[in-house]
Amino acid sequence: MKGKVALSGMAFYGYHGYYVEENKLGNHYTVDLVVETEFKRMDDSLESTLNYETLYKITAEVMHKPLKLLETLAFHIGKKILIENKSATKVMVRVNKQQPPIGAICDKAYVELEVDREDIY
Repeated sequence: MKGKVALSGMAFYGYHGYYVEENKLGNHYTVDLVVETEFKRMDDSLESTLNYETLYKITAEVMHKPLKLLETLAFHIGKKILIENKSATKVMVRVNKQQPPIGAICDKAYVELEVDREDIY
C-alpha cells in the first residue's frame, strides 16, 4: 500500500548562502518534507513505517553543514533520506530561507525539489 510520511516547519539556524556575509551571520530556515513510501504491512510497529524522528535527524545533519545554494541543500536532504530508508520511493523537500538578503522586504525564499531513487545514483 502506497502512502506518505510528512514533516512540516522544521526550524534550523544555518550558515548557508552564496555571499560571504550569509556564511558569517547565518539565517533562519524551515524545511518541509513529504516522503512517499510503500507500506508492506500495517501492524502498528515503528518498523513498518518511516520513523519521522529519523527523518528529522537526517534533515538536521544536512542543515548543519554550510552549503551555498538552497537547491543543493534540498537535494542532499532528499538523497540522504532515500539512501537511509529503503522503503522510501520519492522525497519532496522544500527549504525556506527567512528574510533573504535581496535588498528588499521579502518574507522568505524557497526551493522545492522532488528527489527520486533514480536521481541519486
